[in-house]
Order: sequence, then structure tokens, then C-alpha cells
Amino acid sequence: MTILLVGLGLEKDSISVAALEALKKCDLIYLENYTVDFPYTIEELRESLDLKIEELDRSAVEGLEFLDDAKKKDIALLVYGDALSATTHITIVEECRKRDIEYKVFHNASILVAISETGLQLYKFGKTASMPNWAEHTNKPTSFMKYIQENQSIKAHTLILTDIGLKIKDAINQLQESSEKEKVEVPQKIIICSNAGTENQKIFYDTPENLKEKDVPMPFGMIIPGEMHFVEKEALQSII
Repeated sequence: MTILLVGLGLEKDSISVAALEALKKCDLIYLENYTVDFPYTIEELRESLDLKIEELDRSAVEGLEFLDDAKKKDIALLVYGDALSATTHITIVEECRKRDIEYKVFHNASILVAISETGLQLYKFGKTASMPNWAEHTNKPTSFMKYIQENQSIKAHTLILTDIGLKIKDAINQLQESSEKEKVEVPQKIIICSNAGTENQKIFYDTPENLKEKDVPMPFGMIIPGEMHFVEKEALQSII
């Protein structure tokens, strides 16, 4: 029996032909639903793929109980973007190896490559940071600022993946408060990439204060630019 780890890409219909054919042969298809604000509904995804899909929350995925199904059936886990972008999904592969469960990975596009449409060069990005939603925490985690600081030390850009449910105004407020607390200087202008890689994609390049007032649909990523080459500056200006 086999488990398929399938990257959905960035649109509801951007799954690969090979992955879709493999999914049609599965007994159970699960969807990991907790790492991103989907730019479409789950019903739209079901209709687009014409498949029966069951949602799995964080505890179900991280608990790995669903792997027990793979002992008797062919199952699949659908992941927004690429199949192995998140640490949790690497853990699934490691667990399959331990349990001697056969698995196959179907890769796809993710925000990690879609941000190239901003005009910034991918090889000039440093470590990717994750911004938690402070509303879900008793304290206010600011550890993501360390990644920005490290990247700035080598003049690299920083991609910040914002937590599910975090709206643009709150995200900017968290960035500003965290930068002040950790004494990390943020450039006068930052980049927001909303609905990356979809037909509704929007790219913003403005001051944090101005961005707070923008209509920025979720999901979105924030980019703290490092030192930009003149080619990057020209490309960014032409896009916005």
C-alpha cells in the first residue's frame, strides 16, 4: 500500500496531470488544511478535481495517525503549494521510512518560487521566516526578527510567511512592534505578495503605514528587501 504526498500548486486546478491520475486510484484522499489561508474553498477544490476529499486539521496531521490507513489502503495527502515545503511534511516522509510504508511525492509550485514575480532574484533570498498570529499566543513571539537580522547581515531578502487568519494591518503592526523590541531596522518600503501565483495575484511595494490601509486579500507573504540590484529595482517598479 502507498501514500501519495501531493502538492496542489497555487490554484485549485494547478495540480499536475500525473498527480491527478494517481489520486484517482486512491482509496482515501486527505487535505492538510491548517498551514495556509486557501485562495479558494474546499468545495471548489473538490469540484475542480472531481474527488472525494476529507480535511485533516493540525493535530491529525502532526499526530500521524492517518498513516495507519496506508497499511491497508492507498491514501493521499494534499498540500497547498509544494508537497514538502513545511517541516511537518518532511516528518511524514521520515515516518514512512521508519514504518516501511511506500510513498511517492508529487511536487508543485509554491510561494517560494512564485515570489520571483516581484522582480527580486530568488538566489538573493536568505532564510524564510514565519510570523505567528499573536492573537493565538499568550505572549508576543518575535523570533522571526532574528531571521530578518541574519539576512540583512548578508544583504539578502527575507520572505515572511504570515500565519493563517492574520490580516495585513495586524501583520504590519506585529512587524513594527517586533522590529522596535528587537532593535532591527526595517526598510522604508516593504513588499506584499497577495495570492501569489494565482489569477488574483497582487503585488504591493509601499511603506508599512500605507500598506496598513490597503485591501490585501489573504493569503499573502511579506518580503523585507535586502540590498537590491538595479535590475531588481527596475523589475519591481515595472510590476507595481
